[in-house]
Amino acid sequence: APIGDANATNPEFATTVWSYMDGALAARPIANGKKLMAENDATLTRIEAKSGVPKGILVAVWGMETDYGRVMGSYNLFAALATLAYDGPRRNYATPEFFAALHIAQDQGLDPKQMVASWAGAFGQTQFTPTTFLTTAVDGDGDGRIDLWRSPADALASAAQLLARAGWQRGRPWGYEVRLPAGFAFEDADLDVVRPVSEWGARGVTRLDGGPLTGGGHASIYVPAGARGPAFLLLPNFSTILKYNNAASYALAIAYLGERIAGREGIMAAWPRDERPLSLDERIRFQADLIALGYDTGGHDGILGRRTRTALRNWQKAGGHPADGFPTASMLALLDAEAAKKNMATR
Repeated sequence: APIGDANATNPEFATTVWSYMDGALAARPIANGKKLMAENDATLTRIEAKSGVPKGILVAVWGMETDYGRVMGSYNLFAALATLAYDGPRRNYATPEFFAALHIAQDQGLDPKQMVASWAGAFGQTQFTPTTFLTTAVDGDGDGRIDLWRSPADALASAAQLLARAGWQRGRPWGYEVRLPAGFAFEDADLDVVRPVSEWGARGVTRLDGGPLTGGGHASIYVPAGARGPAFLLLPNFSTILKYNNAASYALAIAYLGERIAGREGIMAAWPRDERPLSLDERIRFQADLIALGYDTGGHDGILGRRTRTALRNWQKAGGHPADGFPTASMLALLDAEAAKKNMATR
């Protein structure tokens, strides 16, 4: 949803990225997406022409957010926001959202008792927050009201408006899967490392078929499962998807669900399925080892965010490992041994 808290919702902290993608790209959501895209083709064609956002991406957002309107939350919007506003770390978020929800009920003639939402106050078939609704939602079916719960046209047009305003580049792809050359500097495979597409090509990055990169402009390289998994060239439209929910795995799932719904191929390279997700204790130990070895992770809370990934990349590079920043059980074993050796040496 547009409120996305990347640390709290990023699936990499609870499961492997390939398990998350397997669920997002299973046969049922793809089949349902294709069916609903065909049923709503006229509406989607009109929305795509106006916004520039492809039909497949819009239907993928619909599917990822609420399973195409089937799961829109079970909390009353006002109760959820009042609870968050009463106490806790989300008071500054929830208080203005509560008052925005009152405006929506008044302006759209809605019954507050019927306004259901997620626990975090996101609502409707494409999960908007109240403040985002007030600034961005549009009447997609022309009935003079904006009802994100009951009108797929309103929900899809509003999602398109959000992405268009966030910078979606009409006629441009979000990116595509690529092949990295031997000896690629994985420390540069990071969303924050943006280079001209021509530079990535000069460094030996190719399309999967070995052909030259296309698209022009600037891009980043993303390896969600480290050096052993698939690699993607990400163009600016991928960053636009992140404005909907700031989690890279979510954005990749939206991108590929959109591809599959539109009838195109999925991810081709194999995931490193022999790797397992690290437990909370292991993630904390990962950080503690890096700190002991002189690499700053910003603490050891078990959340392997950007700072920890950077610390891991620096340790990997110093040790001659591919600096992909991807934490694995085997990498943890090496860290444990090196940290224990340093501890013994300082006694």
